[in-house]
Amino acid sequence: MRTFLGIGWSFAGYISMGIALSLYLYNFISVYIQMGRFPVGDPYGMASLMGNLLVLIYLIVSILMRKNLADFGFLVAFLGFLTTLAGIPAKKLGYPNPFYVYHILSAGVAYASLILAGISSAVKFIVERKLKAKHIEGFMMPVNLLRKLERLLINLGFIFLTLTLIFGSIWAKAHLGTHWINDPKLFLTLMLWIYYAGIIHLNLLRGLKPAQLSAMSLLGFILSVGSLLFIRHSVS
Repeated sequence: MRTFLGIGWSFAGYISMGIALSLYLYNFISVYIQMGRFPVGDPYGMASLMGNLLVLIYLIVSILMRKNLADFGFLVAFLGFLTTLAGIPAKKLGYPNPFYVYHILSAGVAYASLILAGISSAVKFIVERKLKAKHIEGFMMPVNLLRKLERLLINLGFIFLTLTLIFGSIWAKAHLGTHWINDPKLFLTLMLWIYYAGIIHLNLLRGLKPAQLSAMSLLGFILSVGSLLFIRHSVS
Protein backbone atom coordinates (compact mmCIF):
# COMPACT_ATOMS: atom_id res chain seq x y z
CA MET A 1 0.00 0.00 0.00
CA ARG A 2 2.74 2.46 0.89
CA THR A 3 4.71 1.59 -2.25
CA PHE A 4 1.86 2.30 -4.68
CA LEU A 5 -0.62 4.52 -2.84
CA GLY A 6 1.52 6.25 -0.25
CA ILE A 7 -0.63 4.83 2.58
CA GLY A 8 1.29 3.68 5.64
CA TRP A 9 -0.63 0.46 6.25
CA SER A 10 2.40 -1.79 6.27
CA PHE A 11 1.07 -3.69 9.29
CA ALA A 12 -1.72 -5.09 7.06
CA GLY A 13 0.92 -6.59 4.76
CA TYR A 14 2.79 -8.12 7.70
CA ILE A 15 -0.43 -9.65 9.05
CA SER A 16 -1.34 -11.06 5.62
CA MET A 17 2.11 -12.61 5.18
CA GLY A 18 1.94 -14.01 8.70
CA ILE A 19 -1.41 -15.68 7.99
CA ALA A 20 -0.18 -17.11 4.68
CA LEU A 21 3.00 -18.40 6.33
CA SER A 22 0.98 -20.00 9.15
CA LEU A 23 -1.22 -21.81 6.62
CA TYR A 24 1.84 -23.14 4.82
CA LEU A 25 3.39 -24.33 8.10
CA TYR A 26 0.09 -26.01 9.01
CA ASN A 27 0.11 -27.93 5.72
CA PHE A 28 3.84 -28.70 6.10
CA ILE A 29 3.35 -30.21 9.56
CA SER A 30 0.08 -31.96 8.60
CA VAL A 31 1.81 -33.81 5.76
CA TYR A 32 4.52 -34.93 8.17
CA ILE A 33 1.97 -36.18 10.72
CA GLN A 34 0.06 -38.11 8.04
CA MET A 35 2.99 -39.44 6.01
CA GLY A 36 5.94 -39.31 8.40
CA ARG A 37 7.88 -37.24 5.84
CA PHE A 38 8.03 -33.58 4.85
CA PRO A 39 6.88 -32.47 1.34
CA VAL A 40 10.31 -31.38 0.12
CA GLY A 41 11.39 -34.30 -2.08
CA ASP A 42 11.01 -32.63 -5.48
CA PRO A 43 11.69 -29.19 -7.05
CA TYR A 44 8.09 -28.08 -6.47
CA GLY A 45 8.18 -28.80 -2.76
CA MET A 46 11.61 -27.19 -2.43
CA ALA A 47 10.43 -24.06 -4.27
CA SER A 48 7.46 -23.77 -1.93
CA LEU A 49 9.71 -24.18 1.12
CA MET A 50 12.15 -21.57 -0.21
CA GLY A 51 9.47 -18.98 -0.84
CA ASN A 52 7.93 -19.34 2.60
CA LEU A 53 11.33 -19.25 4.30
CA LEU A 54 11.96 -16.04 2.37
CA VAL A 55 8.80 -14.59 3.94
CA LEU A 56 9.77 -15.87 7.40
CA ILE A 57 13.27 -14.34 7.24
CA TYR A 58 11.80 -11.04 6.02
CA LEU A 59 9.36 -10.91 8.94
CA ILE A 60 12.05 -11.80 11.49
CA VAL A 61 14.50 -9.21 10.12
CA SER A 62 11.76 -6.56 10.08
CA ILE A 63 11.00 -7.22 13.75
CA LEU A 64 14.64 -7.41 14.89
CA MET A 65 15.75 -4.29 13.01
CA ARG A 66 12.58 -2.39 13.94
CA LYS A 67 12.60 -0.76 10.52
CA ASN A 68 9.83 -0.28 7.99
CA LEU A 69 10.72 -2.57 5.10
CA ALA A 70 7.34 -2.29 3.38
CA ASP A 71 8.89 -1.64 -0.03
CA PHE A 72 10.74 -4.94 0.25
CA GLY A 73 7.58 -6.59 1.49
CA PHE A 74 5.79 -6.35 -1.84
CA LEU A 75 8.53 -8.27 -3.65
CA VAL A 76 8.91 -10.84 -0.86
CA ALA A 77 5.16 -11.44 -0.65
CA PHE A 78 4.93 -11.82 -4.43
CA LEU A 79 7.79 -14.35 -4.50
CA GLY A 80 6.27 -16.21 -1.57
CA PHE A 81 2.91 -16.40 -3.37
CA LEU A 82 4.43 -17.65 -6.62
CA THR A 83 6.55 -20.30 -4.95
CA THR A 84 3.64 -21.49 -2.84
CA LEU A 85 1.68 -21.97 -6.05
CA ALA A 86 4.66 -23.89 -7.44
CA GLY A 87 4.35 -26.27 -4.49
CA ILE A 88 0.80 -27.32 -5.39
CA PRO A 89 1.88 -30.08 -7.83
CA ALA A 90 4.49 -31.41 -5.37
CA LYS A 91 4.07 -35.18 -5.06
CA LYS A 92 7.34 -36.70 -3.92
CA LEU A 93 8.04 -36.68 -0.19
CA GLY A 94 11.47 -36.48 1.41
CA TYR A 95 13.42 -39.11 3.29
CA PRO A 96 12.40 -40.00 6.87
CA ASN A 97 15.97 -39.50 8.16
CA PRO A 98 15.89 -36.36 10.41
CA PHE A 99 19.26 -35.16 9.12
CA TYR A 100 17.78 -34.98 5.61
CA VAL A 101 15.12 -32.64 7.00
CA TYR A 102 17.77 -30.55 8.79
CA HIS A 103 19.80 -30.46 5.57
CA ILE A 104 16.83 -29.25 3.51
CA LEU A 105 15.68 -26.68 6.06
CA SER A 106 19.17 -25.22 6.54
CA ALA A 107 19.65 -25.10 2.76
CA GLY A 108 16.33 -23.30 2.42
CA VAL A 109 17.28 -20.68 5.01
CA ALA A 110 20.74 -20.27 3.44
CA TYR A 111 19.49 -19.73 -0.10
CA ALA A 112 16.61 -17.50 1.01
CA SER A 113 19.06 -15.32 2.99
CA LEU A 114 21.53 -15.06 0.11
CA ILE A 115 18.75 -14.22 -2.34
CA LEU A 116 17.48 -11.47 -0.03
CA ALA A 117 21.06 -10.22 0.36
CA GLY A 118 21.38 -10.01 -3.42
CA ILE A 119 18.07 -8.15 -3.68
CA SER A 120 19.28 -5.72 -0.99
CA SER A 121 22.47 -5.13 -3.00
CA ALA A 122 20.54 -4.52 -6.22
CA VAL A 123 18.17 -2.09 -4.50
CA LYS A 124 21.14 -0.30 -2.90
CA PHE A 125 22.73 0.26 -6.31
CA ILE A 126 19.43 1.63 -7.65
CA VAL A 127 18.92 3.98 -4.67
CA GLU A 128 22.53 5.21 -4.81
CA ARG A 129 22.18 5.96 -8.53
CA LYS A 130 18.96 7.90 -7.91
CA LEU A 131 20.59 9.87 -5.08
CA LYS A 132 23.60 10.64 -7.24
CA ALA A 133 21.28 11.91 -9.97
CA LYS A 134 19.28 13.84 -7.32
CA HIS A 135 16.14 12.02 -8.37
CA ILE A 136 14.54 11.15 -5.05
CA GLU A 137 10.93 10.66 -6.13
CA GLY A 138 9.31 7.22 -6.12
CA PHE A 139 10.89 4.11 -4.67
CA MET A 140 13.52 4.94 -2.04
CA MET A 141 15.05 3.24 0.99
CA PRO A 142 17.79 4.40 3.39
CA VAL A 143 21.18 3.31 2.06
CA ASN A 144 22.50 2.57 5.57
CA LEU A 145 19.56 0.24 6.18
CA LEU A 146 20.27 -1.60 2.93
CA ARG A 147 23.94 -1.99 3.89
CA LYS A 148 22.99 -3.46 7.28
CA LEU A 149 20.53 -5.85 5.63
CA GLU A 150 23.14 -6.89 3.09
CA ARG A 151 25.77 -7.76 5.72
CA LEU A 152 23.28 -9.42 8.09
CA LEU A 153 21.84 -11.66 5.36
CA ILE A 154 25.24 -12.62 3.94
CA ASN A 155 26.40 -13.72 7.40
CA LEU A 156 23.14 -15.58 8.04
CA GLY A 157 23.34 -17.30 4.67
CA PHE A 158 26.93 -18.39 5.31
CA ILE A 159 26.07 -19.85 8.72
CA PHE A 160 23.25 -21.91 7.25
CA LEU A 161 25.34 -22.97 4.25
CA THR A 162 27.77 -24.40 6.80
CA LEU A 163 24.94 -26.29 8.51
CA THR A 164 23.70 -27.49 5.11
CA LEU A 165 27.04 -29.12 4.38
CA ILE A 166 27.31 -30.64 7.86
CA PHE A 167 23.79 -32.11 7.88
CA GLY A 168 24.14 -33.24 4.27
CA SER A 169 27.35 -35.07 5.09
CA ILE A 170 25.76 -36.87 8.05
CA TRP A 171 22.70 -37.82 5.99
CA ALA A 172 24.82 -39.04 3.06
CA LYS A 173 26.82 -41.29 5.39
CA ALA A 174 23.63 -42.89 6.72
CA HIS A 175 21.86 -43.14 3.34
CA LEU A 176 24.74 -43.75 0.91
CA GLY A 177 27.52 -45.01 3.14
CA THR A 178 29.90 -42.10 2.48
CA HIS A 179 30.19 -38.52 3.71
CA TRP A 180 30.80 -37.11 0.23
CA ILE A 181 29.66 -37.99 -3.30
CA ASN A 182 30.53 -36.45 -6.65
CA ASP A 183 27.22 -34.67 -7.01
CA PRO A 184 26.94 -31.33 -8.91
CA LYS A 185 24.52 -29.86 -6.38
CA LEU A 186 26.77 -30.64 -3.44
CA PHE A 187 29.83 -29.42 -5.31
CA LEU A 188 28.18 -26.07 -6.13
CA THR A 189 27.02 -25.72 -2.51
CA LEU A 190 30.62 -26.21 -1.40
CA MET A 191 31.78 -23.63 -3.96
CA LEU A 192 29.17 -21.17 -2.65
CA TRP A 193 30.39 -21.79 0.90
CA ILE A 194 34.00 -21.07 -0.13
CA TYR A 195 32.89 -17.99 -2.07
CA TYR A 196 30.97 -16.46 0.85
CA ALA A 197 33.68 -17.49 3.32
CA GLY A 198 36.07 -15.46 1.15
CA ILE A 199 33.73 -12.46 1.12
CA ILE A 200 33.33 -12.48 4.90
CA HIS A 201 37.06 -13.08 5.45
CA LEU A 202 38.06 -10.20 3.15
CA ASN A 203 35.51 -7.89 4.71
CA LEU A 204 36.71 -8.65 8.24
CA LEU A 205 40.42 -8.32 7.45
CA ARG A 206 40.53 -5.59 4.84
CA GLY A 207 37.11 -3.95 5.04
CA LEU A 208 35.61 -4.23 1.59
CA LYS A 209 34.19 -1.04 0.14
CA PRO A 210 30.37 -1.00 0.12
CA ALA A 211 30.28 -1.14 -3.69
CA GLN A 212 32.67 -4.13 -3.74
CA LEU A 213 30.63 -6.02 -1.15
CA SER A 214 27.41 -5.32 -3.07
CA ALA A 215 28.93 -6.46 -6.38
CA MET A 216 30.12 -9.71 -4.79
CA SER A 217 26.72 -10.19 -3.17
CA LEU A 218 25.01 -9.77 -6.54
CA LEU A 219 27.31 -12.35 -8.10
CA GLY A 220 26.53 -14.73 -5.23
CA PHE A 221 22.83 -14.08 -5.83
CA ILE A 222 23.20 -15.13 -9.48
CA LEU A 223 25.09 -18.28 -8.47
CA SER A 224 22.50 -19.14 -5.82
CA VAL A 225 19.53 -18.70 -8.15
CA GLY A 226 21.35 -20.64 -10.87
CA SER A 227 21.98 -23.48 -8.44
CA LEU A 228 18.32 -23.59 -7.43
CA LEU A 229 16.89 -23.42 -10.94
CA PHE A 230 19.32 -25.40 -13.09
CA ILE A 231 21.36 -27.80 -10.94
CA ARG A 232 19.88 -31.06 -9.72
CA HIS A 233 21.18 -33.86 -7.53
CA SER A 234 22.59 -36.74 -9.58
CA VAL A 235 21.54 -39.31 -6.96
CA SER A 236 18.27 -40.00 -5.21
